[in-house]
This record gives sequence, structure tokens and C-alpha cells, in this order.
Amino acid sequence: MKKTTKRRLAVALSRTASAALATVCLAVALSSAVPAQAATAQDLQQQLAQYEQKLQEDKEKLQQMQDNTANAEAKQQNLENQVSIIKSQIEILAQSISEVQNSIGEKEQEITAKQADIDQKQADIDTQLASFKARMAAMQELHDSGTLAMLASVNSLYELLTFSEVLQDISNKDTEIMNGLKQQKSDLETAKAELENAKTQMEAQQTELESEKNQMQTKQTQLSSALVQAGKDVQAAQAEEDAAQALLDSDQMNYEAVYAAIQDLVQQAEGSYSDLQFDGSFACPLKSYKYISSRFGYRTLGGVTKLHPGVDFSAESGTPIYAAASGYVTAAGWNSGGYGYYVLVYHGTMNDGNTYSTLYAHMVGAPSVSVGQYVAQGTVLGGVGNTGNSSGNHLHLEVWQGSSASNSIANKANRVDPLLYIPT
Repeated sequence: MKKTTKRRLAVALSRTASAALATVCLAVALSSAVPAQAATAQDLQQQLAQYEQKLQEDKEKLQQMQDNTANAEAKQQNLENQVSIIKSQIEILAQSISEVQNSIGEKEQEITAKQADIDQKQADIDTQLASFKARMAAMQELHDSGTLAMLASVNSLYELLTFSEVLQDISNKDTEIMNGLKQQKSDLETAKAELENAKTQMEAQQTELESEKNQMQTKQTQLSSALVQAGKDVQAAQAEEDAAQALLDSDQMNYEAVYAAIQDLVQQAEGSYSDLQFDGSFACPLKSYKYISSRFGYRTLGGVTKLHPGVDFSAESGTPIYAAASGYVTAAGWNSGGYGYYVLVYHGTMNDGNTYSTLYAHMVGAPSVSVGQYVAQGTVLGGVGNTGNSSGNHLHLEVWQGSSASNSIANKANRVDPLLYIPT
């Protein structure tokens, strides 16, 4: 298992183990995240919007820290791989150097043996030369004073006639033996020279291998130093990632505390307008707009079919958005899920037995109304904008059927076609 996976698993287990503690600490977080002076729904809604933006920033920072950690770990792994490869190469070079050294030793032994053979041949030559000189001296004496004695020892006419040839044969044989010994010595010296040349080449090869080994060892030292630094970088990146995760967890807890406080206010207020009756009189939320850029219904984008749950009115940035009908504001602020700045208004029960709410999204800025506020039809809720998951200034309008005052974005009622109710 990779180090990153192990660490992620450890973090996940830690978070699971601390879930109960987080529940107990929620009340403490509520007291710190929601100060006494922030008792109004408008103040709480502003805090909620701030925390939503902060959470988004925290998530982006955490992702960046996770990327940094992953990059640092990848760099560390790459350096470890390089060190491992160089160690293998150094071992191979060391083995090659050892083999060359053994070969050099063998060549030195062969050279020593050849030198011994050369010395022996030289000794043979010296012996043969001494014998040759002795015979030459004897023959010289024979020519000077012993000729008559030699001749006197001849027993036949043939020996007498071939006497000089015998002397010449002896001289030729000595010359032949001497030349043979000299040739053998020359051959040995040539073989020795070849061995010495091979030894020289091997010594040059050994020098080259040792130089390459030294370079590899220097590179290994550099990589090992870089690997130590990479380990420190991984630890630093992990520490920053942990800090970013802790900040996200803290802000998430604060967000949940403020959201819980808002829900408490909504539930308290719901009792006061749970019997709110609605006559079904909707009005267009914009007094002027360019055109309807997108209607309610299913559509396919990028091969994915999904419901467009409302109607988009294209209009200039800042164009006032009016409440389509009277009711109570049940949500107002920032939504990080795609609506951007938005308002949700609960209108009550119509004579068809269904309850209705309207949602207004992508506002240019913070809404001009707050949670729990009663708004009459035509009350300005905010201005047309391009916030959230939007491309171009427009009002995204939804009609929720079967909704209640406690409905939230995460728990939408049935969404129906607004153009069945809203005049354009």
C-alpha cells in the first residue's frame, strides 16, 4: 500500500472516530460561531453566506495542499527509484572492476611466466654460445698446431677427404642451434609484449571503470541528499495538508452550527405561518427582460441528460427581481451548489391543496431580504446577476410544489414548470 493511501486511511479513521466528539462540540461551536448579538435571521444568514464562501476557499486550499503532498511524494519516489538504479549500476561497475583486476592479475602471472621462459632461453643461448666458443677455440688450436696430429689419427682415405666438411658441419649445426634459440627467445619476447599490451589496456579499462564508479558514487551522494530534503518536503506538505483539513473541519462545524441556528428560527417561525393561505396569484418577477433563454424540462449536454428545473430570463445585470407572490423568506444568501446568491419564498397552501414556494437564483449580490421576513408580492428581493453556476446575466426561477417552510436546497419539493403559473 502506498504511503499516501495509508495516510489517507489513517485520516479517514481519525475523522470517523471523532464524529461523536464533533456532535458533542456542535453546541460549543454554535456558541462561538453565533454570538449573542447575531440573534437575527439576517445576521445568521450573512454568517452562513460567509462560511459557505470560506468553505469553498478551504476546499480549494485543501485540494492545493493535497496536490502539493502528492507532488512531493512523487518526487520522493522518483528520487528513491534513481538511488536504487544507481546503486545497482555501482554494484555492476564494482563487479566489472573486480573482474578486470582478476584479469590483470592473470596477465601479470602470464607475463612473469613468459619472462622466466625468456630468461631460460637466454641461459640456453649463453650455454650454447659458450660451447660454441669452446669448439671454435679448439678448432683454432687445431688449425694452429694440431692439424698434423688430427691428420695422423685419420684411418682411411675417405676420412681424410671429408675432414674439412665435418668441421664445417659442426660449425653449421652450432649456428643452426644458436639461431633457433634466438628465434624462440624473440617469440617469447613478442608474446610477453602482447601480454604487457593487453595488461595496459586492462589497466586503462580499470581506470575508466573506477572513474565511472566514482561519478556514480558522487551522483548517489547528491541524490541521497536530495532524497533527505524530499522527505522533509513531504512532511512539510503533509503538515500543511493536515492544517488545511483542520481548518476545513472547523469552518464546516461553524457552518453547520449557524445553519442549525437558522433552521431553529425557521421552525419557530413556521408555526406562525403554517396556515398561510395562497390564492395562486403569481406575477412575473421581472418587469422587463430580453427573452427566455432556457425553459423547464430535460435536456442533453455533453452526452448527459438532466432536468433543467426552472426557467431562465435573460436580463441586464442589476435588473430588480420582485417577489412573484406574497410569503415568507425561508432561505436567502449564498449557495455553493450552483445557485450563487439566491432567495427562497414560501407562499402557503393554494386551493388545490398543494403548498408552493418560488426560488430566485444567480443574483448579482447578497439578497435585500432575510430569512423569516414577510414579503408582499412585488417586494424587491435582489438584482439579476451571473453568480454561481451561470453563464451570462439572467434570473433562474423555480416553482416548488408541495413545499413547506422548512424545505431547504438540500431537500427540495417537487419542481414544476414555472410557466404554468407565472405570466410572461
